[in-house]
Amino acid sequence: MRVSEQAKQETRARILEKGAELFIGKGFEDTTTRDIALAAGVAAGTMFNYFPSKETMAMTMVNEALRGGTEDFHRRRSGEEDLAEELFLFISSGLRRLRPFRPFLGPVLERSLSPFPRKNVCREGEAAHQEHLAAVQEIIGRHGFTEASDYVAVTIYWSLYLGIVAFWSSDESPNQESTQALMDYSIRMFVQVISGSEGERGEKHAL
Repeated sequence: MRVSEQAKQETRARILEKGAELFIGKGFEDTTTRDIALAAGVAAGTMFNYFPSKETMAMTMVNEALRGGTEDFHRRRSGEEDLAEELFLFISSGLRRLRPFRPFLGPVLERSLSPFPRKNVCREGEAAHQEHLAAVQEIIGRHGFTEASDYVAVTIYWSLYLGIVAFWSSDESPNQESTQALMDYSIRMFVQVISGSEGERGEKHAL
Protein backbone atom coordinates (compact mmCIF):
# COMPACT_ATOMS: atom_id res chain seq x y z
CA MET A 1 0.00 0.00 0.00
CA ARG A 2 1.42 3.35 -1.02
CA VAL A 3 1.86 5.86 1.79
CA SER A 4 0.48 9.31 0.98
CA GLU A 5 2.64 12.41 1.14
CA GLN A 6 0.49 13.74 3.97
CA ALA A 7 1.06 10.55 5.98
CA LYS A 8 4.80 10.86 5.40
CA GLN A 9 4.81 14.44 6.63
CA GLU A 10 2.78 13.49 9.69
CA THR A 11 5.19 10.67 10.49
CA ARG A 12 8.16 12.97 10.05
CA ALA A 13 6.62 15.58 12.33
CA ARG A 14 5.82 12.94 14.96
CA ILE A 15 9.39 11.62 14.91
CA LEU A 16 10.76 15.13 15.35
CA GLU A 17 8.30 15.90 18.15
CA LYS A 18 9.11 12.73 20.10
CA GLY A 19 12.81 13.12 19.43
CA ALA A 20 12.80 16.63 20.87
CA GLU A 21 10.86 15.48 23.94
CA LEU A 22 13.37 12.71 24.61
CA PHE A 23 16.42 14.88 23.95
CA ILE A 24 15.10 17.43 26.45
CA GLY A 25 13.88 14.96 29.07
CA LYS A 26 16.48 12.21 28.85
CA GLY A 27 19.42 14.04 27.32
CA PHE A 28 20.82 13.90 23.81
CA GLU A 29 23.64 11.48 24.63
CA ASP A 30 21.40 9.05 26.55
CA THR A 31 18.62 8.97 23.96
CA THR A 32 18.87 6.19 21.39
CA THR A 33 17.27 5.94 17.99
CA ARG A 34 15.35 2.94 19.36
CA ASP A 35 13.91 5.17 22.11
CA ILE A 36 12.73 7.66 19.52
CA ALA A 37 11.24 5.02 17.23
CA LEU A 38 9.28 3.48 20.11
CA ALA A 39 8.00 6.87 21.28
CA ALA A 40 6.94 7.80 17.73
CA GLY A 41 5.28 4.43 17.15
CA VAL A 42 7.35 3.53 14.09
CA ALA A 43 9.78 0.77 13.24
CA ALA A 44 13.47 1.62 13.52
CA GLY A 45 13.90 0.98 9.81
CA THR A 46 11.06 3.37 9.01
CA MET A 47 12.63 6.09 11.15
CA PHE A 48 15.96 5.71 9.37
CA ASN A 49 14.18 6.38 6.08
CA TYR A 50 13.50 9.88 7.43
CA PHE A 51 16.62 10.52 9.51
CA PRO A 52 19.79 8.42 9.14
CA SER A 53 21.00 9.37 12.65
CA LYS A 54 19.88 11.17 15.77
CA GLU A 55 22.44 13.89 14.96
CA THR A 56 20.72 14.51 11.63
CA MET A 57 17.34 14.53 13.36
CA ALA A 58 18.46 17.04 15.99
CA MET A 59 20.16 19.25 13.43
CA THR A 60 16.98 19.20 11.35
CA MET A 61 15.17 20.69 14.37
CA VAL A 62 17.89 23.32 14.70
CA ASN A 63 17.87 24.15 11.00
CA GLU A 64 14.10 24.56 10.87
CA ALA A 65 14.25 26.80 13.94
CA LEU A 66 16.96 28.95 12.36
CA ARG A 67 14.93 29.31 9.18
CA GLY A 68 12.02 30.47 11.31
CA GLY A 69 14.38 32.94 12.98
CA THR A 70 15.37 34.32 9.59
CA GLU A 71 11.69 34.84 8.73
CA ASP A 72 11.19 36.61 12.07
CA PHE A 73 14.22 38.80 11.34
CA HIS A 74 12.80 39.95 8.01
CA ARG A 75 9.48 40.80 9.66
CA ARG A 76 11.09 42.69 12.54
CA ARG A 77 13.75 44.72 10.75
CA SER A 78 12.72 48.29 9.99
CA GLY A 79 15.41 49.11 7.46
CA GLU A 80 16.71 51.87 9.72
CA GLU A 81 19.21 49.70 11.57
CA ASP A 82 22.94 50.19 11.21
CA LEU A 83 25.05 47.13 10.43
CA ALA A 84 25.71 46.19 14.06
CA GLU A 85 22.04 46.54 14.98
CA GLU A 86 20.92 44.45 12.02
CA LEU A 87 23.41 41.67 12.79
CA PHE A 88 22.27 41.69 16.41
CA LEU A 89 18.64 41.42 15.34
CA PHE A 90 19.45 38.56 12.97
CA ILE A 91 21.36 36.53 15.53
CA SER A 92 18.91 37.18 18.38
CA SER A 93 15.96 36.17 16.16
CA GLY A 94 17.62 32.80 15.59
CA LEU A 95 18.38 32.34 19.29
CA ARG A 96 14.74 32.99 20.19
CA ARG A 97 13.66 30.17 17.91
CA LEU A 98 16.37 27.88 19.30
CA ARG A 99 15.38 28.49 22.93
CA PRO A 100 13.26 25.29 23.30
CA PHE A 101 16.30 23.24 22.29
CA ARG A 102 18.80 24.78 24.72
CA PRO A 103 18.91 21.66 26.96
CA PHE A 104 20.48 19.56 24.21
CA LEU A 105 21.90 22.14 21.83
CA GLY A 106 25.53 21.93 22.97
CA PRO A 107 26.39 18.35 21.94
CA VAL A 108 24.37 18.68 18.73
CA LEU A 109 26.23 21.76 17.51
CA GLU A 110 29.55 20.36 18.69
CA ARG A 111 29.09 17.38 16.40
CA SER A 112 27.38 19.13 13.48
CA LEU A 113 28.87 22.64 13.29
CA SER A 114 32.31 22.27 14.83
CA PRO A 115 34.93 24.32 12.95
CA PHE A 116 37.38 21.43 13.30
CA PRO A 117 37.76 19.01 10.37
CA ARG A 118 35.44 15.99 10.60
CA LYS A 119 35.32 12.65 8.83
CA ASN A 120 31.56 12.78 8.46
CA VAL A 121 29.85 16.04 7.51
CA CYS A 122 26.25 16.46 8.67
CA ARG A 123 24.23 17.52 5.64
CA GLU A 124 21.72 19.45 7.75
CA GLY A 125 24.55 21.10 9.66
CA GLU A 126 26.24 22.18 6.46
CA ALA A 127 22.94 23.53 5.14
CA ALA A 128 22.50 25.59 8.32
CA HIS A 129 26.06 26.86 7.98
CA GLN A 130 25.68 27.93 4.35
CA GLU A 131 22.21 29.46 4.76
CA HIS A 132 23.29 31.46 7.81
CA LEU A 133 26.40 32.84 6.10
CA ALA A 134 24.44 33.68 2.95
CA ALA A 135 22.01 35.73 5.04
CA VAL A 136 24.88 37.48 6.84
CA GLN A 137 26.61 38.33 3.56
CA GLU A 138 23.33 39.79 2.29
CA ILE A 139 23.11 41.95 5.42
CA ILE A 140 26.71 43.08 5.08
CA GLY A 141 26.26 43.87 1.40
CA ARG A 142 23.15 45.90 2.17
CA HIS A 143 25.35 48.22 4.24
CA GLY A 144 27.88 48.72 1.46
CA PHE A 145 30.62 46.36 2.60
CA THR A 146 30.98 44.67 -0.74
CA GLU A 147 34.41 43.20 -0.02
CA ALA A 148 33.37 41.77 3.35
CA SER A 149 32.44 38.40 1.91
CA ASP A 150 36.04 37.25 1.57
CA TYR A 151 37.16 34.08 3.30
CA VAL A 152 38.88 35.78 6.24
CA ALA A 153 35.91 38.00 7.13
CA VAL A 154 33.44 35.12 6.88
CA THR A 155 35.68 32.86 8.98
CA ILE A 156 35.98 35.55 11.67
CA TYR A 157 32.21 36.02 11.74
CA TRP A 158 31.46 32.27 11.91
CA SER A 159 33.93 31.78 14.77
CA LEU A 160 32.32 34.62 16.71
CA TYR A 161 28.83 33.29 16.01
CA LEU A 162 29.63 29.77 17.20
CA GLY A 163 31.17 31.24 20.34
CA ILE A 164 28.01 33.24 21.00
CA VAL A 165 25.73 30.22 20.53
CA ALA A 166 27.95 28.00 22.69
CA PHE A 167 27.95 30.57 25.48
CA TRP A 168 24.20 31.20 25.19
CA SER A 169 23.35 27.48 25.38
CA SER A 170 24.53 27.37 29.00
CA ASP A 171 24.05 31.01 30.04
CA GLU A 172 22.16 31.06 33.34
CA SER A 173 22.18 34.84 33.80
CA PRO A 174 18.73 36.53 34.04
CA ASN A 175 17.26 36.77 30.53
CA GLN A 176 20.70 35.68 29.23
CA GLU A 177 22.02 39.19 29.84
CA SER A 178 25.59 37.90 29.72
CA THR A 179 24.97 36.60 26.21
CA GLN A 180 23.55 39.97 25.19
CA ALA A 181 26.74 41.66 26.37
CA LEU A 182 28.89 39.11 24.53
CA MET A 183 26.87 39.57 21.35
CA ASP A 184 27.09 43.33 21.52
CA TYR A 185 30.85 43.26 21.99
CA SER A 186 31.46 40.55 19.36
CA ILE A 187 29.33 42.22 16.71
CA ARG A 188 30.90 45.64 17.25
CA MET A 189 34.33 44.04 17.04
CA PHE A 190 33.40 42.31 13.78
CA VAL A 191 32.06 45.56 12.29
CA GLN A 192 35.28 47.26 13.29
CA VAL A 193 37.33 44.54 11.57
CA ILE A 194 35.51 44.85 8.23
CA SER A 195 35.11 48.63 8.26
CA GLY A 196 38.08 49.93 10.18
CA SER A 197 35.77 51.72 12.62
CA GLU A 198 33.94 50.55 15.69
CA GLY A 199 30.51 51.35 14.35
CA GLU A 200 27.71 52.94 16.29
CA ARG A 201 26.53 51.29 19.44
CA GLY A 202 22.82 50.66 19.15
CA GLU A 203 20.17 50.95 21.78
CA LYS A 204 19.89 48.32 24.46
CA HIS A 205 19.07 45.01 22.82
CA ALA A 206 17.06 42.08 24.11
CA LEU A 207 17.12 38.44 23.12
